[in-house]
Amino acid sequence: MGNLFASFNTGVSGIHSAQASMNTAAHNLANATTPGHTRQQAVVTDAFYTSRYGAYSNKIQVGLGTDVVKIRQIRNTFLDDQYRVQVGRQSFYEAQYEAVQEMEELFGEMEGQEFLVSMKDMWSAMSELAKDSGNITLRSEFVSQASQFVERAQVLQKQLNDYQENMNAEVQNQVNEINNIVSQIRDYNMLIRKYESTGEGANDYRDARNLLLDQLGSIIKFKPIEEKDGTISIYSEGEFLLEGNHQYRLTTAYESDTSKLLKPVWETGEDYFFRGELEYSVKNMTDVGSLRGLLVARGNHAADFTNMPVKPVKEDYIDEFGTLDERAWFNANEKYNKDVEEYNENVEPSIVMKVQAEFDQLIRGIAMMINDTLCPNKELELADGTKIKVLDTDKAPIGDDADETIGTELFVRKNKPRYTETSVTILNEDGTTRDITVYQYNEENVEDRASLYTIDQLEVNPELLRNPSKLPLVANKNSGFVDGYTKDTCDELLEKWQKDFSTMDPNSMTTYNFSGYYTALVDQFSTDGNVWSGIIENQIITVNGIDGERQNVMGVATDEELADLIKFQKCFDASSRYITVVDEMIEHLITSL
Repeated sequence: MGNLFASFNTGVSGIHSAQASMNTAAHNLANATTPGHTRQQAVVTDAFYTSRYGAYSNKIQVGLGTDVVKIRQIRNTFLDDQYRVQVGRQSFYEAQYEAVQEMEELFGEMEGQEFLVSMKDMWSAMSELAKDSGNITLRSEFVSQASQFVERAQVLQKQLNDYQENMNAEVQNQVNEINNIVSQIRDYNMLIRKYESTGEGANDYRDARNLLLDQLGSIIKFKPIEEKDGTISIYSEGEFLLEGNHQYRLTTAYESDTSKLLKPVWETGEDYFFRGELEYSVKNMTDVGSLRGLLVARGNHAADFTNMPVKPVKEDYIDEFGTLDERAWFNANEKYNKDVEEYNENVEPSIVMKVQAEFDQLIRGIAMMINDTLCPNKELELADGTKIKVLDTDKAPIGDDADETIGTELFVRKNKPRYTETSVTILNEDGTTRDITVYQYNEENVEDRASLYTIDQLEVNPELLRNPSKLPLVANKNSGFVDGYTKDTCDELLEKWQKDFSTMDPNSMTTYNFSGYYTALVDQFSTDGNVWSGIIENQIITVNGIDGERQNVMGVATDEELADLIKFQKCFDASSRYITVVDEMIEHLITSL
């Protein structure tokens, strides 16, 4: 009789197990199209055994039913981690591609006119002036075109800087989104711990949490750590964003005291990204996440020509006797190599900073070429052995005004004159000294922005706008070229415009003239865009492949679930019939007594 009642309990446990399995299959079917839902499975095991002895005293174990241990999720954490990394890498390069598209739009269209037209207008005005340099109308046209050239360059530079600063809003949005996602994960942690501590499953909460982790993976690189109580800790950039139920929030701060660009920082003030350089690589996994992609594309400051390393020229280290100063030459190359490393780490990776520096280098190059042709300098050695740059009053052309003005540059710095008239002491050939008055050139100093011929400091000389006759194109009597010297100056300007000017950056070998340089600057948008577009396409294929593998594991197959429903219904029916048989046996025994 006791064994019959035990068999009755075995049937009941079978019904419970079949019912739980059917409920799980039905739940999977109902959520087959729910984003983030993970296929669930009822894990059924033997409840317990009782020992018996057979006919020959052999010990046997008799099962007394089944038990549903848990409702588990079918996931592969390795595929989850890979999916989040690859999604983050795709987001990184999408941020690069978006920035290069914006650069292409800025340079392709500016107030309805390409910037290249401004350069062509300058060239045309210069060419016309070379035909009749004494014509005041042509002088006025040349000065006017120079003014428009500077104004358009400044408009384009402002648009570049404004775009760079406007990226602050997206940085702030992504930091807020990180905090919001982590906060939601923390809330789910508390719910999961609460329910699972009572023995109940919290699989739907886990699904919602995993979906949030997938979203977070597109923004930053992180490592999830599951604790014993079911909660998730999030480790990112050497610190915890979430540790148990304690959240460490991010905020933003300016890159420096003088910068208008925001960067993500911890609430304690430390930088979020412990690798602060802009250089990125797959090896170091520094190309993951849209936030880092945004910061790399934007850069950390507004760049200019001073960020472009200048390769030393060997002739500058050879004295008048033809002897090379080997130590100075070696030191100059060492410094250049270090500058190139700095450039490759902190400027070249940023499309915005790279374009800012290249464009500023172009505009400065044009301004310096014209100024140095109209106002040539020479090196003067003083009595104490020091050397300074001064206006070469013997070779410099003069203005066509009544005062025969000399040393009037076309492009001026807003707050720094080209020359300062000063008295210096020099040595005579016989060893005696004498004082002379010179126009000392105020050289550029990277520590003094007002001294630089950067776009924001440039303007066309107001004196020439008022009186174009002061444009120094008239022959200097001291030069010995009284006839035709004016034409020589204009021809020299045209010749220098066509000569090689510079490479695009220290990593390039091709040298361009001014027009070719600008064309190459614009062409790099297409090149970089094609490279990043190709990377994005490959990443999409990779992400879809990994997600396909994930869905094969965690996704719900409706046909399979329907088959399971039928199977577990049959199990339910079998357990019911088993109970009916046991019930009839017990009834028969009782009525027979």
